Amino acid sequence: MNPDSERSLLEKAAAIAAALPDAQRVLMVGGCVRDKLLGLPIKDIDLEVYGLSYEQIVQRLRRKGFRLGLVGKQFAVIKVGPDIDVSIPRRENKTGTGHKGFAIEADPSMTFADAAGRRDFTINAIGEDFEGRLYDPFDGAGDLKKKLLRATGSAFAEDPLRVLRGMQLAARFDLSMDAETIAQCRRMADEFPTIARERLWVEWDKWAQKSSVPSRGLEVLQASEWIRFFPEIEALVGVPQDPQWHPEGDCFIHTMHVCDAAARIAQRDKNPPELRSILLFAALCHDFGKALTTQKNEQGRWIAPEHAPRGVPLAESFMQRIHSPLALIERVRPLVAEHMVHIFTMDETPSDRAVRRLANRLHPASIRMLSQVIEADHSGRPPLPDGNPFTAWLDVADKVALAEQRPKPILMGRHLIARGHKPGPEMGEILTAAFEAQLDGTFEDLDGALNWLEQS
Repeated sequence: MNPDSERSLLEKAAAIAAALPDAQRVLMVGGCVRDKLLGLPIKDIDLEVYGLSYEQIVQRLRRKGFRLGLVGKQFAVIKVGPDIDVSIPRRENKTGTGHKGFAIEADPSMTFADAAGRRDFTINAIGEDFEGRLYDPFDGAGDLKKKLLRATGSAFAEDPLRVLRGMQLAARFDLSMDAETIAQCRRMADEFPTIARERLWVEWDKWAQKSSVPSRGLEVLQASEWIRFFPEIEALVGVPQDPQWHPEGDCFIHTMHVCDAAARIAQRDKNPPELRSILLFAALCHDFGKALTTQKNEQGRWIAPEHAPRGVPLAESFMQRIHSPLALIERVRPLVAEHMVHIFTMDETPSDRAVRRLANRLHPASIRMLSQVIEADHSGRPPLPDGNPFTAWLDVADKVALAEQRPKPILMGRHLIARGHKPGPEMGEILTAAFEAQLDGTFEDLDGALNWLEQS
């Protein structure tokens, strides 16, 4: 959000507060206060109103001409446009298992400390009024300075989804979870099965889309022991690697470094959200196959033959379990399968033929996407230097205009029909053979394709 838009959003929030002059107080709360303290842009605002009922707030805001959305009435939430929510402090009483097992009771007379106590982490339990005064009963501002992720209290353990929120918040803001919160997470493990898969995806999607240091989230999973609910990741822990090529440690440690490198690359290259997710999940999944293939060779060195293709079904199973969109899985799959393609040509310039065939195999991903994955993989081996051993492939792909797409067939069905061929299996076989010849470089344009057809 640009500064003018953020200023306009804050002015709109202040106007809402001014429209409620008889409220005990109106506070900005939650993520917007946290982000402001961190110097991050504010994209939406939550307001909490004390001393007025839901109906009174609606009446006063309508009187001042605000257009309201009352879709959150059961939670005492009023939407004022797409980016401001107005709510009443509320109590949440545990009535059953899982993320949804709560009874919600709005109570305008609550103190801010009581209302903030229902929030998950101290960094999200800070309020600020429109004079700039902070309301911070759990020292969330202090925890931000200490880069600490800490539960507000024992009520944290009532909602198992908060563990995964902690995972993505730690990754987004480069935080470490404190020991007591880790202990609470461990005690909540029995309720993991109650979390809907759709909710799993919301938190993992934020991890991929917004994390600045993704490894912090993986550290939370490991420390809390919730990593066991993602067995493809857990299987990487302790898997050895050749120290010459991987001085950083085992496969899990390597994967954490690769994910961090991927986040830096996405930031550097200004990846749009979709490409950032593809890169982060490919980085996370790229070595899943090493858990199945790692062994010592005759010289006593650790190797993992065929780990790239062996990791593909594991990447699929993980992403399906977290309810990832199919389109994302389809792009991550070939990136995992091909992330070692450059290994035997690192000192050579690949042929146009090799690049054409790689671009075709990677679809619907691309050579440029693979370049980012390979750079992250290569850079995730500290103290070895960062770098990209795939640049020669990318240079050739740019030269033949295949960095972003796969080759398009030159010879089409309409060309065959114009020459007397009839639709059917035989035509399909001809077109398949023609495309293979095109990938091999036998022809590069329609005239060449038609000449090939005449000679076949």
